[in-house]
Parts: sequence; C-alpha cells; structure tokens
Amino acid sequence: MWSSGDINLTVGIALLAIAGVVQAAPPMGRVVNGTDSSVEKYPFVISMRGPTGSHSCGGSIISKQFVMTAAHCTAGRTAAQLSVQYGVTTINSAGPNVVRVKKIIQHEGYNPNNNYANDISLLMLEEPLKFDGVTVAAVKLPELAFATPQTDAGGEGVLIGWGLNATGGYIQNNLQEVGLKVYSDAECTLRHEGRTDPRYHICGGVDEGGKGQCSGDSGGPLIYQGQQVGIVSWSIKPCTVAPFPGVYCKVSQYVDWIKKNQIILA
Repeated sequence: MWSSGDINLTVGIALLAIAGVVQAAPPMGRVVNGTDSSVEKYPFVISMRGPTGSHSCGGSIISKQFVMTAAHCTAGRTAAQLSVQYGVTTINSAGPNVVRVKKIIQHEGYNPNNNYANDISLLMLEEPLKFDGVTVAAVKLPELAFATPQTDAGGEGVLIGWGLNATGGYIQNNLQEVGLKVYSDAECTLRHEGRTDPRYHICGGVDEGGKGQCSGDSGGPLIYQGQQVGIVSWSIKPCTVAPFPGVYCKVSQYVDWIKKNQIILA
C-alpha cells in the first residue's frame, strides 16, 4: 500500500511519490495484494486531495469537523491546496462529497529526519460533515497508551486505502483492504534494525512480505480490534519487501494531543 519507486532497500516516505502524482510519477492505485472493500464497511475513511483534485493521501474522520492524516502529507502545503472526499468507495476528482480544508494542525514535533517522528496532522474542515452511520462516521480512537500486541505472535489488523498495488503499480480507484499482522514493539524495532521507536511507531505487515502499504496509502488507517492504532507513515522500498513491515504513526500516543487540538479549534 504505499511509497515511491526506489528499488533499493532504503527508507522512503510515501509523500515523495505522492507529490510526484502531480508531476507524472506512477499513478495512484491500491493496497498491495488487497481486496475490494467499501465505505459502508469503513465509513470513516477519506481521500485527501491535492491542488489538482487528485488523490494524494488517505485519512480518517475523527469528528464532524476533523480528519486525521499523516504530517508528511501536509508538510509544505497550505489548507487552501487541500480538500477531502468522504463517503465514497470509488474516488473521483470530480466528486461527489468533497469539502475544503479550513486549517492544517500539524504536530509541532514532526521530524522527518528522525524516522518521521510524530507523523500526524489534523485537518479542520470548512463545513462539518453530516454523519449518517452508513457511509459517513467517525473512527474509534484507542485509549491513551493503548496496549497493542506485545508478543511476537502479533495481532490481526486491517489496512484500508487507495494506494499503489506495487512499487510503480497501476491505479485502481476502488477502496481496498488487506489483513495484516500488527507487530509487537520489540519485533518492529528488531525487523527495522533500530530505526523505529515505540514512542512514535507501530508496525503492520506479514512475515513473508507482499502485503501492505504503498504510495497513496500515506495517512490512511491501520485498524486493530475496531480501533485505529496506526497512520501510514513510511516503509522500505520496494513496497512490502520482506522482512520489513510497514511503519505507522502510533495513534495511542497522541490521543491527548488530538483531543486538545479539537477543543482549541472547536
């Protein structure tokens, strides 16, 4: 599900490929080895669109006026350049269900030079969404410091998005989902040779590789036990190469930050 086309095993960030969508990079596609899904199953999922109206990153609805995505998806951008398409299974630059972004709240500690620490942003929408409980609803957030799986056996998770089906892959505009193992902090750190930090990161993938995030999935949700535990952040290239699981911003570490910023801007 995510990132650019560097075939060397180097850490990459999805936005590099995503920004290239506007400049003739490979088109956006789907989760790597995912299956067709629907907004009725995941009514909180959104597509964040860039200046051209094309899909740029994923995200999730957290309240009627706020969407959550990755900080690397908003870095260097203004609110006026962004919009959100919601309540759809098939994304389209022509709509429907598109709302402009009023304000970007990017985490003040976001640091791409520290393995994308604090890779989280909130988008305040110009108009509140109307929840219908079918195609438009808020995702459930975990409790602060929620205990994700802490054994090497991991836990069952699911990643949702519209990202590439492989590095340099092809577009499929229908929402995709893929079942993934949510790794313990220890195994996440081990597999990434110390590049991840349990204060910021959580890992999701499969031991054998071949399933997970790619370009266009950045900012999208990793779900575990009905809660969003991760935001797609970065991965080793090519997408889903073993033994490196995808790396996500660990949502449970930011629950207070999320709530505080919603209250301030409400």
